[in-house]
Amino acid sequence: MKKLIAVIIVNLLTTVRIIGVICLLPVYLKYGGVAAACLSIGCYFTDLVDGVIARACHVSTFFGSAFDGVADKMFSIANLIVLFKITKFAIFPILCELAIIVIQTIKYHKNENVQSSKVGKLKTWIIALTVISLYLLIDITSVTVLPDSFIAYITGLNQIKMFAGVFAPLYIFEILTLLSYMKFLKHVHEPVKVDIPVVHIQLKPDTTLKNKIDNFCTLWFNYEFYEKYKDCAGLKQIKKSIKENNRNQG
Repeated sequence: MKKLIAVIIVNLLTTVRIIGVICLLPVYLKYGGVAAACLSIGCYFTDLVDGVIARACHVSTFFGSAFDGVADKMFSIANLIVLFKITKFAIFPILCELAIIVIQTIKYHKNENVQSSKVGKLKTWIIALTVISLYLLIDITSVTVLPDSFIAYITGLNQIKMFAGVFAPLYIFEILTLLSYMKFLKHVHEPVKVDIPVVHIQLKPDTTLKNKIDNFCTLWFNYEFYEKYKDCAGLKQIKKSIKENNRNQG
């Protein structure tokens, strides 16, 4: 029962970021940068919390990992699109994020591991800091807790130089993330030799809808299965391997 509650909480937290994507632009247009910054802080906080809960309660799954990744990417791109209304510096990160989505999709279909690299994970938090900082800077006069002298200093800065300075770390990490994919891209047209693990799991014959649902849940919602095979080849190839093993054993 506790695990079920944890699963519900984790996925609800991830869903908050999906809702955040829908609400982000209306919130910014109606309430300004400070409100958008608060919304972003709340949504990025859910990204931190859901991962902690999933690991602590042992409810990490392939579905949760995929859902979390999609929510993160959607929310980050939504933030960058809103910032594009403010400064054209946002276009480069948007293009990089879209390129990363394309590369990850190709990797999945070639049965490569699609987990984010350490640089990519750090880049997500650089995006968070960038968008929150920019929301606050463009609406600095609404942050009444700051000294008037500091507010006057910020408003007196050249906006182009200020935006360039804030975006500089993100540009660096976007480039580093893309460079981490260069090895894969160089060999994208070559046949992939994947070391498929021996998967000790029994699937039911795909003869009925119930069996198909049970098999789907086994692959996508099983914690032990995720923990054992999360660092192996893509789930697409693992599923194929499971079917082949079951067929050979039969």
